[in-house]
Amino acid sequence: MALSSRTRSSRPWLPWVRVLIVAVLVAGAGLGVLELGQRYLGLQRLTIEQVAITGCRGERLAEAQRVADALCLGKPLFWVDVEKLRRSLEERRWVKGLIIRRDPPDRLSLVLEERQPLLWLARPTGVFLLADDGIVLDRVNQSNLLPIPVIADPKSQTDESILALIRTASVLRDRQKDFFERLSELRWSPRGPVAFLEGLQAPIYLSKSDPAKNIPDFQAIYLERYAKTPELARVRYFDLRWDGDVVAGDLETELPPKTTAEKQ
Repeated sequence: MALSSRTRSSRPWLPWVRVLIVAVLVAGAGLGVLELGQRYLGLQRLTIEQVAITGCRGERLAEAQRVADALCLGKPLFWVDVEKLRRSLEERRWVKGLIIRRDPPDRLSLVLEERQPLLWLARPTGVFLLADDGIVLDRVNQSNLLPIPVIADPKSQTDESILALIRTASVLRDRQKDFFERLSELRWSPRGPVAFLEGLQAPIYLSKSDPAKNIPDFQAIYLERYAKTPELARVRYFDLRWDGDVVAGDLETELPPKTTAEKQ
């Protein structure tokens, strides 16, 4: 009598179940060994006990430390949510960049890059620090006073004008630092950027394409001919836009502007 054959049902999921069981057993064994090592052999737990922050100081350091400690202390070093930490810090307007580094066994290191104030922006609601990438930062107070120029002219506070003045200030800061540090105000006009120095009423017209043009010549002429002399009061403006020339406009005459940067 012939026996009927039985067809064994296919179970494609069985190998995956075996892999999962093995993985769970291995993970459990690893955690058990780690627990024994921490309890009896003095091995360090890989949990965050310290968050070290560099790149800022004062109130900003204290603020960043509070945020980082709340999100990280006591958390597993290699499983802490660093993206949440990054978002929480970079939403502060003064934070330009952030580097996060894990330092086993129990330390998280943060390197913050602050936005650098370049100008003051005077508005009806107050005076604010303006960063070199166009971000409006803190309100100016006694703790953050800096010797930087102000944009106070309302006509110079359109988005386009502010961006142009940021570019002008960046060029002056990087290429003519001494001149930049003496500036009290910057404005934008149809002619281009206009600078005002401390103690000098006459505006200084700068080049749109190269704001640093002729500044060394102007400084030399100003010190040699105009500084602390009655002649300075007659100057209506200085114009540095022309190649190789510093032009001074005379307030008391209707004569055309005269070139004062003659070759010595």
